[in-house]
Amino acid sequence: MALQLSEVFPDRRSQLLEEAEYLRRRSLNYVLLFDPAVNFFQGRLADGTFAKSPGDFDPEEWGGDFTETDGWNFAFHVAHDPRGLANLYGGRRGLEAKLDGFFSTPELATKKGTYSIVIHEMVEAQAVRMGQFGFSNQPAHHIAWLYNYAGAPHKTQAIVREVLDRLYVGEQIGQGYPGDEDNGEMSAWYLFAALGLYPLRVGAPDYAIGSPLFPRVVVNPLGGRPLTVTASGAENPYVQDVLVDGKPLPTASITAAELAAAEHLDFTLGATPSDWATLDSPPALTLDDAVPTPLTDLIPRDPNNPLFDDTSTTSAEVETVTWSLPAPATPTMYTLTSPSTGPAPTSWHLEGSPDGTTWTVLDTRTNQSFPWPRQTRPFTIPTPTTFQHYRLTFPTPTPLTQIELLN
Repeated sequence: MALQLSEVFPDRRSQLLEEAEYLRRRSLNYVLLFDPAVNFFQGRLADGTFAKSPGDFDPEEWGGDFTETDGWNFAFHVAHDPRGLANLYGGRRGLEAKLDGFFSTPELATKKGTYSIVIHEMVEAQAVRMGQFGFSNQPAHHIAWLYNYAGAPHKTQAIVREVLDRLYVGEQIGQGYPGDEDNGEMSAWYLFAALGLYPLRVGAPDYAIGSPLFPRVVVNPLGGRPLTVTASGAENPYVQDVLVDGKPLPTASITAAELAAAEHLDFTLGATPSDWATLDSPPALTLDDAVPTPLTDLIPRDPNNPLFDDTSTTSAEVETVTWSLPAPATPTMYTLTSPSTGPAPTSWHLEGSPDGTTWTVLDTRTNQSFPWPRQTRPFTIPTPTTFQHYRLTFPTPTPLTQIELLN
């Protein structure tokens, strides 16, 4: 959103681009919750250690860090960056193996964990009979589509078709829904999947590709041109080819712009998997095979210093703030948090030093504003340089709540 806004408001472009980069890096913080010792995500305690030791962690146990589900369903909760998720598991093959384990490990609805009773979501997940796939609840809705990022889109196609064919037909009382219809999400999932599309990366301008359920569907968007989706061989789940207005679609993803401009989306489906879309990875925040690196505050937490205590409930009035890092480092960004009361900073300069005596200006700001109390704003260091000592200087004594130096 910040990137889009930077095109709309050129007078704020510089600030919005800084905020976009800061927020993008913040969205990679999921890496910090991945525990390689158990190969799952789990919460951390206040001291930074993981909530459970490898011997105590059970991904089939419900509750605790996982609301209305277990560690298996939260093993894939990175819908915004599936390639980065794959890299955590060792790459595309690693993600495929993890997903295979998810869909083959049965849910028995016996490990209540921190819940005092067997809650209905447990019984529903058991009734689905698709491993740990608790499709009756939102945490699982995106998981089947992640095979597109594992180089195995045919598995997405098969699983999504099974859900459409088997889980929406009702049970004893024939309701036709496999779980709570919260805000229409069960119906929305069905409609998207039946079209062969899914908004996997929420907020991103692209849709994951599945396989359509019907031979022909016409979509009439409000204010847009009609889109005809056809599926030759619709009785089969496996995509052999996809054409967008006659042009091949090579990846299991289509942009919102392409979809809005298209008149025809034509699928060829078959009874056996093909190699369609197995080579190219769909778009994600991570673009290579490296594990993402979130931003880290280089300044050690100091509970006795209101500017470095990692809380916005304390503040101090300062004119010059000087601090030293445990070792030389090369920060790329920093943040300032405005006070809860009093005037916010408007001008300052950040300096670095190798010895605490000779100082080099790293960044200078003027005419800045913090519209809200206790607002954190990020600032990019134009030319990152390695120093161990830093200082921040304001023209006059200024109240401030927090400082971060990030890399």
